[in-house]
Amino acid sequence: MTTVVSEHVIIIVLWKYRLSLYRWKRRDDVKIIVVAPPRMLVDETNVDVYYQVEPPIRDHDHCLLMHKVRELCSIFSSKNPKLVVFERSLQKPIAQIRRDMEVDGFKPEQLLHFIHAEEAITMRNGLAAISLRQCSLSGTPQPDSWAEAVRNQIGGFPAVVRPLRHHCAHSVGFIRNENEFKNWFRRNSSVHRNEHYVVQEYVDDGHEFSAVCSSSDGILGCISAIETHRSVLECIQNQQPYALEYLSANQTRDIFPGLESFCIQVIKSVFPTSYLGLIFIRGYYKDHNEIFFLGFGLEPDSETARHLYALPQSSPWEVMTLTAQLGPQPEDVDNIDKNYHLVINFPSAEGVLIHQTSILKRESNMRVSWKSAESAEMKDSDHLDDNVLQVFLWNSNRSQLLSNCNDIIHSTDITIDRNALNERHSLCRKNVAKLTSKELVRSCTTAD
Repeated sequence: MTTVVSEHVIIIVLWKYRLSLYRWKRRDDVKIIVVAPPRMLVDETNVDVYYQVEPPIRDHDHCLLMHKVRELCSIFSSKNPKLVVFERSLQKPIAQIRRDMEVDGFKPEQLLHFIHAEEAITMRNGLAAISLRQCSLSGTPQPDSWAEAVRNQIGGFPAVVRPLRHHCAHSVGFIRNENEFKNWFRRNSSVHRNEHYVVQEYVDDGHEFSAVCSSSDGILGCISAIETHRSVLECIQNQQPYALEYLSANQTRDIFPGLESFCIQVIKSVFPTSYLGLIFIRGYYKDHNEIFFLGFGLEPDSETARHLYALPQSSPWEVMTLTAQLGPQPEDVDNIDKNYHLVINFPSAEGVLIHQTSILKRESNMRVSWKSAESAEMKDSDHLDDNVLQVFLWNSNRSQLLSNCNDIIHSTDITIDRNALNERHSLCRKNVAKLTSKELVRSCTTAD
């Protein structure tokens, strides 16, 4: 008598994201179908069906792609297919298909949490008790009255000021006191008139984290900043090196007790019980009683994060996403990585890279990745991925790993010729090309 295996159908939709599933282990009960333009699937060996769709130029609505997806949802409607995307631009049209075709997963109204940052302030769904306090300011800056509003609504300073519309790393203000707050707005009022701002309380002595979770299996891993007295964004603004550590689920439970319970609380408060997929929860961790919610997303927010998830013997986030569609899964004891992993980012700085410094070998395993060639022109870092150098380290001894990390940060000098400018744009360095250069000055990027 032949046993009929209940088959899961997962339809992966790609647009500009090049996907590799070389670590996906094929299963008899799972059918993987990919719908994508040519050359977006790196390796076809672990895919059951690959439908290539050649989109017309400037097809911003992805019409041909979505037509094929609707056709497949109709064909496999009896098997309750799952729709999976890895890029934000496809989330909205796929959510509409889920609603129209009655497919499980996020519907358009639920995506408001992720797409419209302005509305995220008021859509906390019971998360106010665990969220960082914040207030909204809009219109022409009024430093004196706004400072009073900040004192009343979030308890005063220090605080973080973020413009909502013209947002980049250098537009965010880290304000230590009321005088800095007033001066910051007086300085920038001519640049961002009638802007909407969010002012948020600042967490000192806490680890910034991004935990990857699923509603069925809880926490799957976590990326956390080693630095606790400065945020990652502050390090990027000041062009100071910083380290991000990747922890597996078990390592996260040992080092950050209480974080998994916190993430489960967030998932239950925000996501429908039927949601199968990955959730990336951002926040600050001080101790098991002081964990603060910052935000969430449906995909990693940087290429650096994707590299960390794909370190040796750990599962890339794409594989974790597919596995999450299948519900609770037994732990793969043959694929447990007992190493600790981290990456050290050296943010790029405006100027010309003079020399790619040699990074001496340490006790930890190491991979060095220069992101800029010698004599190449660079711009000031504006994102987690804007780096002149990345150093990946891994070791089964976490104390040794952190010691090697600290040594590399404080001993590595990267020599850059910077432009000395008559005046520096105080808000966004992307406008620096409009200014005239005065001379070249030799300088170094170091930890100091």
